[in-house]
Amino acid sequence: MKYVLFIATDPAGEPADENPQAWAEKWNGRGVRLEGMPLKPVEETSTVRVRGSDILVTDGPFAETAEWIAGYDLLEAADLDEAIEVAASHPMATAGRIEVRPVAPIDHGPGTDNVPHEGDAPASRFLALMRTDPAAPPYTPDPAEVAAWVRDGLASGRYLGGEHLSPVEDATLVRRRGGELLIADGAYADVPEWVTGIVFVDGDREQALEYVGRCPMARSGLVELREFWQDLG
Repeated sequence: MKYVLFIATDPAGEPADENPQAWAEKWNGRGVRLEGMPLKPVEETSTVRVRGSDILVTDGPFAETAEWIAGYDLLEAADLDEAIEVAASHPMATAGRIEVRPVAPIDHGPGTDNVPHEGDAPASRFLALMRTDPAAPPYTPDPAEVAAWVRDGLASGRYLGGEHLSPVEDATLVRRRGGELLIADGAYADVPEWVTGIVFVDGDREQALEYVGRCPMARSGLVELREFWQDLG
C-alpha cells in the first residue's frame, strides 16, 4: 500500500544529527521509499482559490501556522506499521514531525495516468497541495471535469501526476521526543484545511498558477503551490 509522508517543521523539535540522505538511501535500498523531495521555504508559497468566476491568488501559505510542510516522501509499505517504522527513523521525526497518510487510489479514466517518475530529482517544478476550505461555498467537482483538467495538463506538460489521499481521520502523527517514540492519530497541524491530495505541476510560476486556477477542486477548497528545491548537491 502507498503512503505519503508529510515532513513538517515543529518549534518543539529537538536537535537531530542523523543524515536525511542516509535515511533515504536505506529505504530506497529496501524498495520501500519510491521518491521524495524537499520544498522551498513556505514564505515562497502561492495560495489559489476559485470563488465564482474569480481566481484569487495570494502570496504566502493558506494559514499562519508554526508547523508547515518542508517536504514529502512516497512509500510502498506492507502496512501502516511499516510506514510508521520508516517515518520514525527519519531525522525530522526528532527535529520536526511527520504525518503518515494512506494513498486512496483514484481513476480519472482513460488518458489520465501519472507520468512515471521516481527518485530524488524533481520531475516537476512545483508541488500543489490540495486542501479543504470550510469557508468555501458548497461545490462538488464533476468527475468528468476533473478528468478533463488532468488530460489537458498532461497534453500541455503542466500535469505530471498526483496522489489522492485518504481522509485526515486516517492520518497518523509520528514524533520522537527525548528518545521516546510518540504516535498519535491526526495530521501534522490542527487546522481545518487538511490536505486531500498532491499534484506535480511543471512550468514557470505563471503557467503553474494558471493551470491550478482551472482546477475544479479549487472551487470547493484551495491549492497551495509550493516549489521544489531543484539542487540537492
